[in-house]
Amino acid sequence: MQYKLLSVEGERETNIGDYIQALASRQFLPHVDGFINREELKSYQGEDSKMIMNGWFMHHPEQWPPSEKIHPLFVAFHINELAKDTLLSDESIAYLKAHEPIGCRDTHTTDMLKAKGVKAYFSGCMTLTLGYSFTNNSKTDDVYFVDPYFKTDWDVKEIVRNAFYLLFHYSSVSKIASKYPSNKRGLRKKMILVAFYREYRKVFSKKTLLDGTYINQQSHDIMESLPTNEDRMKEAERLVRLYAKAKFVVTSRIHCALPCLGLGTPVLYVEDINQSVASSCRLGGLIELMNVAMWNRGCLEVSEDLKRSIRYGTLRNKPLGGVVNVLIKKCLEFVKEN
Repeated sequence: MQYKLLSVEGERETNIGDYIQALASRQFLPHVDGFINREELKSYQGEDSKMIMNGWFMHHPEQWPPSEKIHPLFVAFHINELAKDTLLSDESIAYLKAHEPIGCRDTHTTDMLKAKGVKAYFSGCMTLTLGYSFTNNSKTDDVYFVDPYFKTDWDVKEIVRNAFYLLFHYSSVSKIASKYPSNKRGLRKKMILVAFYREYRKVFSKKTLLDGTYINQQSHDIMESLPTNEDRMKEAERLVRLYAKAKFVVTSRIHCALPCLGLGTPVLYVEDINQSVASSCRLGGLIELMNVAMWNRGCLEVSEDLKRSIRYGTLRNKPLGGVVNVLIKKCLEFVKEN
């Protein structure tokens, strides 16, 4: 029996968060014999392989259910609103019942499966287990801003406002622009980052914003700069090791926020209050685990309690309860089974 990991290939943009999820699964496998593309599960005809089936399923639901060559453990399983018609079909429900109980990444998926008579439970996300291998008690003073929300489209009035703001804060915005990964350049990049600096300055000190490290986990460039699954796994591990040592992290990516929870790194998750249902359906049961700021139509909204804890360096994560221990136990038992 081989052991394989899920990969995500052929998408217009690559999200390293998908490989952080694979990294979490890799912790529990005795060895890794390759990858199977999440979007080609039905077509797989290689060696019989055990796989931890965690993540978002799927952009191409016609590739469901998976091949009989795949022997799955369903934990941290997410059915998105965009794919639910296929993944809740009679054929799919029969397949899932054959592999129940199904551990679901979010309560929305849990409720949908239970309504179809599938034994399902909320397992949380596999990235919550990253502390199993990657915890680092030697924290640094590094603060990471990972894909922070900020407004990038404005009307004429806002453009004028941003231009005046840039005049008075040119040095600060320029320093952030020199560090912020983007394909934009020059004055256009600075104008874009004005919106970030103006809003986040309400919560964070000038020093924190200027000294912070800025990371993009998702971009058009990742496939070119990291052409193989192995390259993307190495990048996922590099980021996880950075987050493990961080003083704290600010992010709009759940697969940065949840890993930080597992690693014991204080994290502030920025949620877009106006996001689509396809995005919000991922969060049930997970959002309750995080310290949350709201991004509301161009404005960052943070409670006074959170502001104080950030200002005085006392930001702490919420307790995870028994979710992580259940996930770890399930994965270890799966590997031991013949």
